[in-house]
Amino acid sequence: MERSELWDALRAGGVDADDPEIRATVRTTLDAVDDVGRRVGFHHARRCLEAMHLALAYELEHPDTDDMTRFEDEFEDD
Repeated sequence: MERSELWDALRAGGVDADDPEIRATVRTTLDAVDDVGRRVGFHHARRCLEAMHLALAYELEHPDTDDMTRFEDEFEDD
């Protein structure tokens, strides 16, 4: 399934939606949710999307402390 509107929405949100790794990760995630929808139904697929949204938000708010480059880049003095 082509998701051109999705890629446009990601670009509008500041995401490099043409990066092959980003595209592959997004496709893999959405394909997994689509699979749940086919096997178990729309309601479960929707709950999976909601869970993924919360899980990703959590991960962004609690980064692995072994890699603090993003934090350092944001707060490093020039």
